Amino acid sequence: MNYYGYIPITTDPVVLHLDGCKDWGALHRRIRKTFGFPDYYGENWDAMWDCLTDVFLQPVQRHIVVEGFDSMPRELREYAAPMREIFGDLQEKYPWVSVTYR
Repeated sequence: MNYYGYIPITTDPVVLHLDGCKDWGALHRRIRKTFGFPDYYGENWDAMWDCLTDVFLQPVQRHIVVEGFDSMPRELREYAAPMREIFGDLQEKYPWVSVTYR
């Protein structure tokens, strides 16, 4: 169990696979696993921002690829709209991080 610790990211790019996500719980589980968030990750957008700013704090060049956003159901895409804003804010705050969507 990884309740308090982050799992280090060892790949670049970091690929967030969203294909097959049908609900917000599945979406947040994939986010937590992809970015190595601790088990206490709150599965909401504020928690995602807080954890991402911890993960990418160090100025190490990283690329995030989000795959399958458009394949999610419409309601889930609407729910996940803040995620796109969060990734944009992350790139602005940490210029060593880039994000693309496929």
